[in-house]
Amino acid sequence: MPGQKTARDQTYVDLDFKPAPNDKAHMGPIHQAIKDRQYVSFPYLDNKGAETERKLEPMGLFLKGYTWYLYGYCLTRMDIRVFRLSRIGDLKILTEQFVRRDITLQDVEEQFMSRVDFKKLQVELIFQPEIKTRVRDEFGFDQMIVSPDGTLSLTTYFSSMERAIQKIISYGCMVKVLEPPELISNIQHHIQMMAQLYER
Repeated sequence: MPGQKTARDQTYVDLDFKPAPNDKAHMGPIHQAIKDRQYVSFPYLDNKGAETERKLEPMGLFLKGYTWYLYGYCLTRMDIRVFRLSRIGDLKILTEQFVRRDITLQDVEEQFMSRVDFKKLQVELIFQPEIKTRVRDEFGFDQMIVSPDGTLSLTTYFSSMERAIQKIISYGCMVKVLEPPELISNIQHHIQMMAQLYER
């Protein structure tokens, strides 16, 4: 019948880029502020839990890894900055306007890549067979060695000690760190701190 869709009409790739509710609430006002070249201000929570008040010349929104970000020139830090929408608090659109700087998203990405050393920390890990699928999803096939007992060992890299700890802890008892010693020590400390939370 006219107007009805059949299985033949359906696409074979379905991508869902809908923002989370908190992101969606911010996107409309931010988009308008970018268009009208109005300053915005907001409290921002970083990945260590510290909150700072920011004033920004908003320049664009972009989606990366299913996460929405805002980039612009931060008057608080006097530099280009990128903000994850989910970490933005009470957003305020200010009445004063700014003259847009000649900054593109490519400039932002180049600056970010130059600041972050993605191979700062080399780590050797061994995983239990039960999480083989997740390990392959997150680390790929190439660098993995499968032992006769089914365990998977690999050498990988992290940009910081904090990111390494966060990632490794998420695997619980299914992973063991073999190298480096300072990471092993940090993981042991975190486990002890977690255990203290449940002591009677």
